[in-house]
Amino acid sequence: MSEKNSRDQISSEVARLIQLRLEARLTQAELAKEVGVSQAYIARIERGTLDPKLSIVSRITEFLRSSIAKRRYQGRFRDMTCSEIMAANPATVDARDPASRAVDLMHQHSFSQIPVLRGNSVMGMITEQDIIKDLHHDLSQMSVQAVMAPVSPPIVSETTPITDIVPLFQIHQAILVQNQGRLSGIITRADLLVSHR
Repeated sequence: MSEKNSRDQISSEVARLIQLRLEARLTQAELAKEVGVSQAYIARIERGTLDPKLSIVSRITEFLRSSIAKRRYQGRFRDMTCSEIMAANPATVDARDPASRAVDLMHQHSFSQIPVLRGNSVMGMITEQDIIKDLHHDLSQMSVQAVMAPVSPPIVSETTPITDIVPLFQIHQAILVQNQGRLSGIITRADLLVSHR
């Protein structure tokens, strides 16, 4: 990549960050406080006189997108909390159960994912996608933990505002809800759509 193309790409990224900050209706100082840097640092990024670390740019971008989504959905969901739209007491499987048990539950209830527990602790989620990648194995001989993806969905409390979780659905299919450290519900994209009506 030529030096000119590199400068143009950096200028484009800086312009995008400025646009996101303005759309989030934040000053440089407010943004700096939220992401843990100085206002001067944000100003230097926006002037193009500082080449920031990728981790800081990612943190800034994620925070700005989340702020914009919260603002966008604030009027729609008002003061609603997760407890108001979650499916309470979701079906679960134990991490040591055979994966075929998860398949049976998914088929029986038309679920696309099921929370995985070990005792009372949330271990993650097993999804249709996880199972499909292992269909060539005997799922009755594999544990749920062996089949499920290692990445767990976000876990929030029942009192978390809906506006805080809406941005998470851009990445995740479901959000798990806890009350006093125990799984109490699940919110899927479908639950969010139904609550929107």
